[in-house]
Amino acid sequence: MKTVRKLIWSLFLLPFVGCSQNKPYTNEYLYLVVDTTGTLMKYGYKDEQGKMVIPFGKYYMCFTDTIKTIGFVAIPKQGFWAINKNDEKLFRVVPFDNGPDYLRNGLFRIFGENDMIGFANMDGEVVIPPQYSYADPFDNNITNFCDGCKTWRESASNDEFKHQKLSRILQIHKDTVLFDRNAKYGAIDIRGDTILQPVYDRIGRFKEDIALAYKDGRAFYIDRSGNEVVYDPKKHPNQKPLDKNINSKIKYIDGWESLLND
Repeated sequence: MKTVRKLIWSLFLLPFVGCSQNKPYTNEYLYLVVDTTGTLMKYGYKDEQGKMVIPFGKYYMCFTDTIKTIGFVAIPKQGFWAINKNDEKLFRVVPFDNGPDYLRNGLFRIFGENDMIGFANMDGEVVIPPQYSYADPFDNNITNFCDGCKTWRESASNDEFKHQKLSRILQIHKDTVLFDRNAKYGAIDIRGDTILQPVYDRIGRFKEDIALAYKDGRAFYIDRSGNEVVYDPKKHPNQKPLDKNINSKIKYIDGWESLLND
């Protein structure tokens, strides 16, 4: 699996590597260079004079072609990190899709103490301090967060048996809408201001300024102020009408691991 992943990234980076190795160095940026002479590819960065600033092999993988302010790298057993041009580690980055988190609305997710999640920008600034046990990426300048969810590390189970058993149980409950009664969801805007208090069992993505929400055993649509709204297929073509039987499918549990005792 690791070999396949490296091959995929090598193919992805080849066009950028060629550009970074042949173009003139300017603007005090750092440019990605890759050593392909060995069995394993090694990544490093040069400055505008062609001087090696970050040596080959210091990082397991580098994801940024040109570091203007910050770049993303992978460190074994430490995960993904954002570094600056002085090769200083700024913050640990939330993983997504086998790499560092994507930039959404100018922000990406970072970890703070105890794996709490916050948001930073490409200037290397923490815009929203890490304070959420879980938060989605931003979309249309709004995102959902969880109060009471397990943190990223708490959710990652190394017990393969438990993982497989839980997967089988969830398959059995595929027609049930399960909610952890201890986890509540709210929403924040791009400034980090709370626009929806964490009182919902779940909140979907906002499309056409409405989102599907669950609370107190029922499903309904809300606007960005939390007002309940009526679904209109003409006004909300990217949303779906509510399943007329959805409320009967809702079930509350005391944490996902409680299912293992069923």
